[in-house]
Amino acid sequence: MDRNKRYETRTGKRKQNRFLNIAIGVVAVLILIVTGNLLFGGDDKEPSTFVPNNETQDKNVKEKDEKGSIESESKEQEKSEPKEEQKPVEEQKPEEEQKPEEEQKPEGEQSEAEGGGPAGPWEPIGTTQSEPHQKSYDDTSQDWKEMTSALSYATAIPENDMTILWLGNGGSEDTSVGRVLSKSKGTKYEVMLQWVPEKGWKPTSVTPN
Repeated sequence: MDRNKRYETRTGKRKQNRFLNIAIGVVAVLILIVTGNLLFGGDDKEPSTFVPNNETQDKNVKEKDEKGSIESESKEQEKSEPKEEQKPVEEQKPEEEQKPEEEQKPEGEQSEAEGGGPAGPWEPIGTTQSEPHQKSYDDTSQDWKEMTSALSYATAIPENDMTILWLGNGGSEDTSVGRVLSKSKGTKYEVMLQWVPEKGWKPTSVTPN
């Protein structure tokens, strides 16, 4: 009895092992088939093409017709509208006819007076001083420098060639008198100066001495 049981047990185990081996083999074959299809069979499919239906084609044709009609209408409008006449550029006037703008000097800067010399006419020489004006006979003051310029302007003697023999009060608060000598020519002049508010010293008379 024991031998029969052992024999049956071994036979059953062999059948189970054989079944398992067959099942494993089938699974392995299926895996190989699926893998092969994934690797080599994916590129065989042809891409699908979209075929427009009749409604889509009619819509496209209608849009093209409308676009073409709009473009043709715009071209016709461009042709019908008159172009603006180009006005000729104004010719520039010759340089002689063009008046230069007057140069404005900064406030407080002395302007060059016209005329001058013993024969005149004389104008105020300009000033950088503010009002009310205070006379000064200090040879380092701004008022002295402007009176010196007025004496040079009235006598036509350059300042570097002029010796001031005397410069002082002319008899009132707004007048001065000066006597000068030309170093190169030896000529002497007596000059009367009048202060003009905000315009500076103005020669009023030049007398040779």
